[in-house]
Amino acid sequence: VAAAATDVMFSPEGYFWMSMNCCATASYVLYMKSATKNIELSKFGMVYYNNLLSIPLLVPFAFSFGEFATISNTMEVVTDPMFISINLVAGSMGFFLNLASLWCVSSTSATTYALVGSVNKIPVSLLGVWLFQTVITAQGASYIIISMCGGFIYSYVKLQEARAR
Repeated sequence: VAAAATDVMFSPEGYFWMSMNCCATASYVLYMKSATKNIELSKFGMVYYNNLLSIPLLVPFAFSFGEFATISNTMEVVTDPMFISINLVAGSMGFFLNLASLWCVSSTSATTYALVGSVNKIPVSLLGVWLFQTVITAQGASYIIISMCGGFIYSYVKLQEARAR
């Protein structure tokens, strides 16, 4: 809310879709937490079926945005061995990232998973400064500090809970 109030490029549509993304992600994480406990599949099998079931959802979008036409018009690029090998590496990385994400969801609470998802943006911001000379404003720095403090407080509370047990 604080970021939206001072956002120079504020767009109600953009913030609507950002909110929808947050709701969809939270729903997905909660469902996956439940599914990892109730479905008798290995984590590898769950990731495989998760990726397989995403295909029917993605194909209509690929058609509507002209992806298949683009592929058919650039077959010499698509059949290039370097393109194929890069796509295999990218697909494998996505698969293992999904596997790691599922393992995290099953091993931690949904709150911890969400917190890690937001706190991991701090090193990304700092890498942006280091690699691309991105300027961090005073407001951006305060948001980073607030995120770090939130992460520290959450970690402290979780450690105290663990010690009490």
